Amino acid sequence: MMKVVLAVASTAALAGCGTIPSSSGVMQLGPDTYRVAARGPMGAVHKSQQIAFAEANGHCQGMGREIMVVGTRAIEDVGGGPYEVTFRCLRAGDADLMRPTLTPVPDKVIQLK
Repeated sequence: MMKVVLAVASTAALAGCGTIPSSSGVMQLGPDTYRVAARGPMGAVHKSQQIAFAEANGHCQGMGREIMVVGTRAIEDVGGGPYEVTFRCLRAGDADLMRPTLTPVPDKVIQLK
């Protein structure tokens, strides 16, 4: 009986190591500018990305606006970290609404003096 209880407790503890998909919710950074961070199942960065973009798109659509992605970032963590999307919700025809040119942000910057 003790082995069964120990096995069930161990399984439950290990199941807790798997990350439950979650989101920070949309945070306003400034006028028309927002950020959302999402974490998918453990080791599934593409799922984190899908959750973050879906929430960002839904936020702008709920406002009757278009999304323009300003930047993205995958945060390295054990088992795959969260994925951040920084974006703007702009009216159709806004002069700032353009095809985004995404450039990755380096993790480290080395300066030579």
